[in-house]
Amino acid sequence: MDDHLIEPHADAPPGRKAELLASITDLFGNAGNTVSPPTAALYAEIVLGVFDGLASEERLEVAERIALLPNAPAAVLSHLAGGAIETAEPVLRHSIAFDDTLLVTLAETLPRDRLGAIAGRLWVSEAVSDALLDRGDRAILKLLARNPGARFSQHGLTILVEEAEQTLAARRAGTGPAPEAGEWGQLLEFPADAALVASRRAPASSGMAEVIPLPVASRRAAGAPVTTDASTSPVASVIATVASGDRMLEVAGLLAAFAGLPVDMVRRMIAKPDTMPLAVLCKAAGVTVETFAAIAAIRGRRHGQASETVETLVRAYEALGDEDVERALRFLRARHGTAVLSDLAVMQNPAS
Repeated sequence: MDDHLIEPHADAPPGRKAELLASITDLFGNAGNTVSPPTAALYAEIVLGVFDGLASEERLEVAERIALLPNAPAAVLSHLAGGAIETAEPVLRHSIAFDDTLLVTLAETLPRDRLGAIAGRLWVSEAVSDALLDRGDRAILKLLARNPGARFSQHGLTILVEEAEQTLAARRAGTGPAPEAGEWGQLLEFPADAALVASRRAPASSGMAEVIPLPVASRRAAGAPVTTDASTSPVASVIATVASGDRMLEVAGLLAAFAGLPVDMVRRMIAKPDTMPLAVLCKAAGVTVETFAAIAAIRGRRHGQASETVETLVRAYEALGDEDVERALRFLRARHGTAVLSDLAVMQNPAS
């Protein structure tokens, strides 16, 4: 790699610099993990010294090549991310060379016109989604909610529920957008609320065993009636959104928050083949039959269940009564994570 890395000559004719930089970029990428730190520093110096002087179409071509590099230097990535949107977008959206620390920094500091590229990445970690959500942009909220590769922390899920509450309130008042057809009742047209932005900084992590602090209106108080109408349940609407992306960890977090149970407990519960614990919590949160059917299908694939079994579970979910749900929730809260759900008759798998 070092033998072939030659800086493009300052007097090279138009187009030649771009060709040389493209060739050097390909050599750098082909070297992979064998590139030494001095070579990486030299490559970054060449790119930073030549890139901005290229024609716009040449910059775009080089940026797209750099976006494919698994070993692109952080200095190069930062420079392109902060440059023109045309060359920042392919790098921010596609480069796998970013580490989370750099992505978080960029999400916190970049102009808003390029945050959508980060939100649309194939994988968005909890830390990165937190940084994006803290910017308070409803368009970014929508992109993250719809991106199946975006993960949400407890802090992020709380923000989604807050926004869903506002959307439901606007719809009830007749000032919000109508639901989007065919999307399991998802509330994705989040309204902007500048007053919330200042309070959206992620708190220090307190561990998975903690109960998520959802907005007061979205928590289910002990003794409160079971919610069966998803159109009045912000939690159910957010569950529908994240479930559509096969994000079962987020589903577990939302259900735990609504029921006032530890997150790790609910995650263990719904990871088991028996679907009835999940059904009880979904019913309490007002999850629609359509959303539960999708969740049951996801879990059915993971556990190798036949489609007939999944259909039986969905029918049982429709028939699950509020009294059974209430009794199960009282038991869970009383034991606070130490109970075995099969101790209750309502928890038995209806397929048996």
